[in-house]
Amino acid sequence: METIILIVLVVLVVLLLISRSRTVWGLIVNGIIGVILLFLTNLFLEDDIPINLITILICAIGGVVGWLVILVFHLLEIAF
Repeated sequence: METIILIVLVVLVVLLLISRSRTVWGLIVNGIIGVILLFLTNLFLEDDIPINLITILICAIGGVVGWLVILVFHLLEIAF
């Protein structure tokens, strides 16, 4: 699991260095913040939320709101 997170972060940093577009910049920042929030959430919850491509994309597009949606869905046992 840690290697997947490391690979995703490295890819995001490389995209950050290559890209000059504000849209991609926003997705990268939201993605990094989302992965950090998911990781911190998993430290404090007994039942872990999976950190995979779907959850990272939801966090990248939605930002903190996307993380909250994932957290609420997980706590209500609807998804994730």
